[in-house]
Amino acid sequence: MTKIFSIILIALAILSFSSLAVAQVPEVHASGATMNLDVSVQSDHSALATHADITATTWITVNSTMDDFNDGNSKTCLNDSPCTLRRAINQAYPLTAPDRPVAIIFDIPITDTGYLPALGAWKITLTGTTAHALRELNGQTILDGSTQPGGRSDGPKIIVNGDGHKNYGLILRNDQNEVRGIAMQDFLEAHISISSDSNKVEDCWFGLSDDGTTLSSGSDTDPEGGGGISFAAGSDNNEVLNNVLAGFYQVAIAVRGDGNKVSANWIGMRADGTVPLPGGYDQHPCEGASWTGGVAMTVSDNNNTIGGSMPGDGNIMAGLYLQTTDQSPAMDVIGSGHVIENNVIGLDAQDTVVGVCGRGLDFGGGPHGMLVRDNTIVETGLSAILMNSSSLNGNTLRSNIIRRATEWPPAQGMNPFPEDAIAYGPFVPDALRTFTPAQVTEISGTVIQGTSGAGSPCPTCTVELFLDDKDSVTEALRSLGVVTADANGDWSFTLTASLESGQGLRTMSTVPDSFTIIGLDAGTTSNLSVLYARYEAFLPLVTREVTTK
Repeated sequence: MTKIFSIILIALAILSFSSLAVAQVPEVHASGATMNLDVSVQSDHSALATHADITATTWITVNSTMDDFNDGNSKTCLNDSPCTLRRAINQAYPLTAPDRPVAIIFDIPITDTGYLPALGAWKITLTGTTAHALRELNGQTILDGSTQPGGRSDGPKIIVNGDGHKNYGLILRNDQNEVRGIAMQDFLEAHISISSDSNKVEDCWFGLSDDGTTLSSGSDTDPEGGGGISFAAGSDNNEVLNNVLAGFYQVAIAVRGDGNKVSANWIGMRADGTVPLPGGYDQHPCEGASWTGGVAMTVSDNNNTIGGSMPGDGNIMAGLYLQTTDQSPAMDVIGSGHVIENNVIGLDAQDTVVGVCGRGLDFGGGPHGMLVRDNTIVETGLSAILMNSSSLNGNTLRSNIIRRATEWPPAQGMNPFPEDAIAYGPFVPDALRTFTPAQVTEISGTVIQGTSGAGSPCPTCTVELFLDDKDSVTEALRSLGVVTADANGDWSFTLTASLESGQGLRTMSTVPDSFTIIGLDAGTTSNLSVLYARYEAFLPLVTREVTTK
């Protein structure tokens, strides 16, 4: 009897050990649909399991920074050890719908040769890309570097370096992929190509050094030849949020497709949101061997949101410069229906005036039907906003702040127009060019009276007033508010405080219909007006008049 009881105990112990061993199978394995695993593994990795805020059916855990040249597209973490990033992506690629979403997470030990102890980060150098690019994230694949235990809290723990080979970093196909918490460096094409719908890229670095204090080359002046995040045509409803990108000859974020949202990214700056300036300069000199923040953003197609409704939603772009005579704008926009709001151009993330070396918003490609509001544009090398296309139509500009300390530059190269706060090139429709915004007729204390611009009747137009100073530089230092004109074009506005002696007002008018400015749609906004300033002479009689310049 004792012998039988001992046998039973041994058997139970074996079963218990076996169950424990199966339960500890690392998360490198897919669910039972792709491998004949014990049922207890399927239980541990059941559908809708979670890791922090990740919801996934299949889990794959990368546990090494190695990248084997011979892996190609065939080796996976199911059959080969250790589990590298390449093998994890290979394993995720062919999974069928029942096994998705698939989460690629990280648990690399500090004994790994790619561990950077001074930073608390792990660096994966893709030496195998000389022959094989990484396979695509093939739908409902989550790649999350923030899942790596331990490590730093002031930057991505996982760094992926392309080793300078001419191929893409990650390509997001077949919808609903996510890339989080990864630093990417040294790819000669786009670091991430968004080639499908409803993908998300957030909390990543692109083009920066391991510690984020300079560019990936280790130099402030040597940018990468590729780009950051590139949307393929027809890629819709994607999100690019809270990333830091700098130092690209190509575009940091190239937006194509419809309904995409690009918000709260820092472009052209170091990871701490600052720009190093040469000694003796209080903003970027835009010349010589200076910080090369690179090119920022292009936007095309339809109904994309760049920024967002709250100030923290906006993208910040500063220090944009390449060592070339032709500086790109911070944002080059074509297409229709975009919302561009709460972006900051020329201030770094610490609100330091840094500037950008090209234009701020370039609408020379003729975008239409846009809402452009609450953007701040400071110390651009050329115009703050450029209008220069016959197809400009229905673009509403509201509450945009424009600041510059010195005169706007003269005409550049073959351009026949001078730069300005809002520059009109020769292709702007004549009806818009010649439309005169609302005029101020009287300034009396805090009460402002006005009417339609001379020769430009504007009944029921929306009039916005801006504060400016009385120097010779056209600016819009602060939006004071909006008012709707009556049927005769007359309006009245009350300031919260009287103008000071060095202050004046400018206006912009937005039309309510498609015939106030002939041939242009409702919502079209004029250029800034001349400056209206109060002059007071303290003589026996006090005179008040409105002067303009």
